[in-house]
Amino acid sequence: MNYTIVGLFPSQENIKEVSAGIEKSGIKNQDYIIYRTDKDNAPEVKNNFWKRLFGTSKAPVNHMAGPLITSVSVKNEEELKSVTKSFNDNKVVKIYEFKDMSIEEAKDLNYIRKIVALRAKSHIYAMPEITVSPAQMN
Repeated sequence: MNYTIVGLFPSQENIKEVSAGIEKSGIKNQDYIIYRTDKDNAPEVKNNFWKRLFGTSKAPVNHMAGPLITSVSVKNEEELKSVTKSFNDNKVVKIYEFKDMSIEEAKDLNYIRKIVALRAKSHIYAMPEITVSPAQMN
């Protein structure tokens, strides 16, 4: 069994708790990735640039407000359960499991975002069809 588990969390504010929970579940440092928002490219920085430039916004920019994405490589069912419990304990929004994805492939954040988006779309399109018989139409 070779899985990469991707957890989506609401914000980066609990990054230390997520990391500690993963390590407490027995996962080694090299077997997980926590993607941090680049301070220079954070959505808040981009959105507030013009406001700060022209002095219309005095509010400080919170660089930790963006969502947190974490990838963990698990090798067996016990690790999978442990990581899932750790994610749930830290208020994970959504967990995705990807078979046969290596931690090396998971290092590319753009790749992770793309396959998570595809998986989310596939869940939307997998709705069951509704059929109506002619007798029900009357």
